[in-house]
Amino acid sequence: MKRLVPLLLVAKAALASDLVGPASCRTCHAEAYRIWAASPHARAAQALTPEQRQKPLCLQCHSRDEQRAGQADVQGVSCETCHGGGRWYQPAVVMRDKELSRLFGLVDPTPQTCLVCHGAQSPSLRPFDAREAMQRIDHWTADRAARKPKLSTWLKERP
Repeated sequence: MKRLVPLLLVAKAALASDLVGPASCRTCHAEAYRIWAASPHARAAQALTPEQRQKPLCLQCHSRDEQRAGQADVQGVSCETCHGGGRWYQPAVVMRDKELSRLFGLVDPTPQTCLVCHGAQSPSLRPFDAREAMQRIDHWTADRAARKPKLSTWLKERP
């Protein structure tokens, strides 16, 4: 067991070092960022009392990224909470290719992603429908519509 402790510490540091923060995502995903910034997810940590901000059980859902990074500044649920740490997939050259970005760690969230925090273990007494919730937090449709068409699409449309 003693031999596993250093390995676990390195693994935790690796996860923390993969985080780039929502401002990095904003560069290319301005519309998604705008929608997220106005959402309850962005303010999830503000719902916690000062005592709850010290509890790992609360932070694991209300501020997952900061908890992984070992940060004292608790901010909320951001892009990387659902999409995975962006260090490797964040560069534009990787993000232009859907398959490559997934190989480099980009996660396409599913309803099961939501249930990590909104499942039966949640202290919330409200029933939670993950599929309906994903439609409510849809930030990707507007973001994709706001992006310029790819060069390959433009070339195909030319006579």
